[in-house]
Parts: sequence; C-alpha cells; structure tokens
Amino acid sequence: MSRKFSLLSLLRTASHSVTRPFIHLVATFRGRLALLYMAVELALLLLAAVLLYAVLTRQVYNAVDEQLTKQATTIVHELENSRFHHWNQKITTFSTHYLGSVQLVGANGVLLFRSDRGLIGRGGGEVTAALKKGMASQTEIVSTRSLLRKGNVRVIAMPVHRAGRVVAVLMLGRSTGEIHSFFELLYLIGGLLGLLSMLVSGYAGYVMARRALKPMDEIGEAATRFAAGDLSCRVAMTSRDREIRRLMRTLNKMFGDLESNIQAQKRFTADASHELRIPLTIMRGEIEVALLRKRRPKDYEEVLRQQIDIIDRMQRIVDGLLTLARADAGLLELARDEVDLSLLVEEAGQHHLVLLSSKDVRLDMQVADGLTVIGDEHRLSRVLFNLMNNAYKYAPANSAVYLHAFSEENMAVIEVRDEGPGIGEQHLAHIFDRFYRSDEARCREAGGAGLGLAICKRIVEAHDGVIEVESVVGRGTTFRVRLPLAAVDPGYLKRLQQVNRLQS
Repeated sequence: MSRKFSLLSLLRTASHSVTRPFIHLVATFRGRLALLYMAVELALLLLAAVLLYAVLTRQVYNAVDEQLTKQATTIVHELENSRFHHWNQKITTFSTHYLGSVQLVGANGVLLFRSDRGLIGRGGGEVTAALKKGMASQTEIVSTRSLLRKGNVRVIAMPVHRAGRVVAVLMLGRSTGEIHSFFELLYLIGGLLGLLSMLVSGYAGYVMARRALKPMDEIGEAATRFAAGDLSCRVAMTSRDREIRRLMRTLNKMFGDLESNIQAQKRFTADASHELRIPLTIMRGEIEVALLRKRRPKDYEEVLRQQIDIIDRMQRIVDGLLTLARADAGLLELARDEVDLSLLVEEAGQHHLVLLSSKDVRLDMQVADGLTVIGDEHRLSRVLFNLMNNAYKYAPANSAVYLHAFSEENMAVIEVRDEGPGIGEQHLAHIFDRFYRSDEARCREAGGAGLGLAICKRIVEAHDGVIEVESVVGRGTTFRVRLPLAAVDPGYLKRLQQVNRLQS
C-alpha cells in the first residue's frame, strides 16, 4: 500500500508540474497568442501534408502504372508474335531482368508461369477482379494494399490475344517498398521540421506579444502608482507604434487632468473649510463671550444681529458653492430669453454711481444701443454686478472705472476696467479659480469669499461666451466678456469656435 501510495503521489506531483506551466501560459494573453500561432502553424502543416500526400501519391501511381504498362505491353507483344513453345523462354528471360513478380495465367485458369511468388490472393478480391477483367480482354491495374505500406505490390493484368481471342493473362507485380521508405523518410523529416517550425512560431509569437504588451505593463504600472497617490506619474513614450503612442498621450492627458482636478479639489476643500471656519469661529467666540455672564436684552439683541451678519456671509459662500457645483455638473438652470444687454449694462453702472462717488471715483460708461443676447437676465446681471463690485473695491481714490459695451464680429463685448494696483502675471492664470486670492489684487481685507470671478466664468461659459482678464501691475485691470448676439446661430458659433481652437 505504501508503494502504491507513493507512486500515486509521484504521478500527481508530475502531473501538477506539467499542468501548472500550461495553465499559467494559457492564463496570459501572450501565452494564448503563442499557442494560437502554434495551432495555426500545425493546421497549415497538416494541410500541406495532406496536399503533398495527395499530389505525390498520384504522381507515384502514375509513374509506376506507366512503367508497368510499358513493360507489360512489351512482353505481351512478344508473346503474341511467337509460338506457344517459345513462351516459356520469352517470359523466363523477361522475369530474370524484371524486378518483381511475373505470372502468366491461361484462359482456362491454369497457371502457366510464376517467377517467384503468387499474386493471386495477395490483394484479396481486387487482384482476382483484375484477373477476371484481363480474361474479358481488359487491362486493369490494382494495388494489393495501401501504397505507403510495406509489402504493397502494384499489379497489372493485361490480356494476351491470339486469333482475336484471349488465350492468357499476363500479371506483373511491382513492389513499392522503396516508395514507402521514401515517404517514410520524407514525413519523418517533414514532421521534425514542422515541430521545429511550430516551436519557433510559438516562441516568436510569445516574444512579439511580450514586446507589444510591454507598453501595457508600463501603463498598468503608471496607473497603479497614480492610484497609490503619485499624481505626478506619467507614462513614458517608449513605444514606436502609432496606436500605442496615441493611447499613451491620451492617458498622460487624462493623468494631467486628474492631477489638476484632484489638486483643485484639495485646494477647494481646504479653502472652503477655511472660509467657513473663520465665521464659525467668530460666531462661537462671540456667543461664548455673551454667555459668560448675564446681560441685558439689548446686549443679547446686539450679539444676535452680529451673528446674522456672519450667517449672511456664510449663506453667500454656500450659495456660491452651490452655483459652481451645479455649473460643473451641467445642471445650472438658465432662462433662454432675449435680453437687452445695453439696458442691463447701463443699470449696473447706475447702481454703482453712489458707491463710486463715495471714493471720488469717476465712472466712464459708454454703451452701444441694440445689444441683444439670448440668456438669463438675472445671471448676466450677477456677472455685471460682480465685475463692477470688483472694480469698485480696487479702484483708488480720484481714479476712474470704465464700463464699455459694444459689438464686435457678431459678439457683444463688455469691458470693465479700473486703475487699481493690477494683478501680477503669475496670478492671472488662476484668477478665475475658486477661493483664489493674490496678495496684490485679491487680498482678504477687501472682503468677499473669492467665489465671484469663478461664478462669473461659469455663467458666461453657460451662455456660450468667454471671459478674459488683462492686467498690468500699477496701471489697472480689464475684464472683458464676450457673448454671442441674439442674431447669431449658436450652432454656427460653436463650430466657428472649434475651428479657431484647432487653427490656434
């Protein structure tokens, strides 16, 4: 029992050692591709072998049959033209030079001559049938066995005529042993070459697949590192294949966009927490101070009024975040009405006249008539008020704020310019980011939560427009809004903007 158990264990171990690499090979794409190459190679080799066998056997049969027919015709012609008592001499002389079996059967079925061994009965009914056809004055060629088997004999039965009738049948048998040896050697060499070809094809397929999939491994490694927190990770452009390089560029762009979005999200979360923490801290401190001792009702009323102001500030922050979140999700609800933009700009300028005059700031307002756009009047008014408030905050005393509106290339253009301290060039790329503040132009002392310009950008883009900023430190800042006029087809405008972006 112990020997039997150890033998079974050995067989199982051997089977596992054989099947594990195969399973591992099949489990990978490169392994399956290599096996596919080998299967295709095997199918082609089998097809070639079948075709080769069919062609060669036909050629060999034809060559052997042609030689048998020629030899039989020669000896039959001699027998037909000689006397009966000379037949034995003729056929004996022929058989001494013929490499095979020779038989002569009389018309009455008597065996007249046999060189070495009999042919009748060796091929079963086929040789007998050939003899019968020979007796019926027909020439027939048959084989005793398959042509490629050892001991096979190709037999021809040809009638011998005298005075117009069959007097005997000559049967010649030709061994095909040398043909069998040739085919055996041919298929042995072909099998070895085929096996070698299959192995080479499989190895070549595996190497090619591994080389082709190497960029995929690099992409997977880069994606794993990116998912682990390495946001600066990118895929190295090592592949020369155009499709793989296009995929790598797309993935690198996606990684870059994700990095920007994640960084922006982190910055947004930190800034939002900071913006909301400050009023909450102030509110908590003032309430704790008010509760330290009993106070008069008027004191509590004053504290509550102060809390309302703080709550209003928090409400504005939350409303701004909600607007931006809806805009990012594509859920910002906009009316699609005809808006008299000229009137809207003039109203925004007039509402700020008192504020500007309180700082001795002059308003230069030039608004063209007939500027009409399709959009949401309330949202566009919010954009104008945010830009004017921004200009008011940073306009120094005894300066001017310029509010201009005009049409240019089927677009309504609104410019709001101040003569304030300006914005540094390093801050211009981030001026429309949420909660972004520059030390020069968006300091916290000026008020606001840092969401106004971000909201303006989202509203303008929702109207298929563009908002831009130009600034020179010490000379002022200009905000420029471009909106499509109502007479312009929005679809045409989008196509035109796409063409301009591609050209640039």
